[in-house]
Amino acid sequence: MLRHVSTVLPGPIDSVDRAVVERLLANGVAESRTLEYKRELPDPKDKEGKREFLADVTSFANAQGGDLLFGVDASKGVPVAIPGLDLEDPDGELLRWEAILQDGVEPRLPGLRLRWIPFASGRGVLLIRMPPSPVAPHRVTFGNWSRFYGRRSNAKYEMDTQELREAFTASEALPARLRSLHLDAVEAARRGDLPIGLGEDPRAIVSVIPLTALRETRELEITPENALAPVKPSGYMDAIEMIEGVLLHTHPGEAGGVRSYAITYRQGRTDTAWTIGRVVDELSKREIRMIWPKRFEDGLLDCACSTAVKLQPFGIEGPWVVLATLIGIRDYHLRINDEWLSDPAWRDEVMLPSLRIDTLNRATLFPLQRSFWLAFGVRRPTNPFNE
Repeated sequence: MLRHVSTVLPGPIDSVDRAVVERLLANGVAESRTLEYKRELPDPKDKEGKREFLADVTSFANAQGGDLLFGVDASKGVPVAIPGLDLEDPDGELLRWEAILQDGVEPRLPGLRLRWIPFASGRGVLLIRMPPSPVAPHRVTFGNWSRFYGRRSNAKYEMDTQELREAFTASEALPARLRSLHLDAVEAARRGDLPIGLGEDPRAIVSVIPLTALRETRELEITPENALAPVKPSGYMDAIEMIEGVLLHTHPGEAGGVRSYAITYRQGRTDTAWTIGRVVDELSKREIRMIWPKRFEDGLLDCACSTAVKLQPFGIEGPWVVLATLIGIRDYHLRINDEWLSDPAWRDEVMLPSLRIDTLNRATLFPLQRSFWLAFGVRRPTNPFNE
């Protein structure tokens, strides 16, 4: 079970259906800092209604995030009926309000999600989910209006100068805090500050962190069954329970080191480390220090996408920050094909440029793949693995 989430509605937004909304009514779940009900959507021609709409959503973004439900009637903050909304084109309406949110707020809202929940009557409820923003504070800039809104209890309010100063300071410090988490993981892999180690072969360390990780207080019930598996576990894994979370690793080899491990933190993020090369003996002629690019690219895609799958049941979604570092690569060649090796890497450690992305997939992770090749002085071929 999840001890704390930023929203009252359970699970990812795509799992919120009619039954979930009806339980709010049946259980008398009152509005709170992370939940608000609205009977109707504002008229698109109503400027005051649009400003109120933008203020409501940004107040969640500037606080702890939350869910806004349109089509639910409430009295003194407690739901009393679900009359729903009568929309001729729900998909078009969602696009309209998403555009209003993106055009009427600075900076743009990362992680914003809208969902139409249909009811049997043909009417439905519009759910807007706004996670706590990593780039807060956001300002409503609709027309000549320029205001910042926060949230306390079950209502929004206009932020004062001191609150704005604190919000801007926290936003500016966020990149450094995320980088620090990743560098801690790199240091642990380099110095062996873990119950297991990877040995001295070239290694990749990847941290996948939801941008809400440092804006929320979480304590996930991570177990060996729901923790992230290491890269290419070969069917055999060992689990180590730690204060921070759960570490899964491959079986140690003859030298005592493992080939890969993954840590799933109770805070809701992951670190994965695995070997990407070794010294090989080419037909008994000479030893060559070799790194295989496919081993890195496959591992990156595996650990990033699997992190999203593992954390989704806890209601954790993007945007994400992905940070990757290569260590122990000096004097190693990138094996591009059977006939072509790169020049040896001249640096022992390289931190690749970080990514901030909404979804984790092959296309969004491509900049890290490209940077990996450039660490060896090679531009990534269009189709390096003939796939």
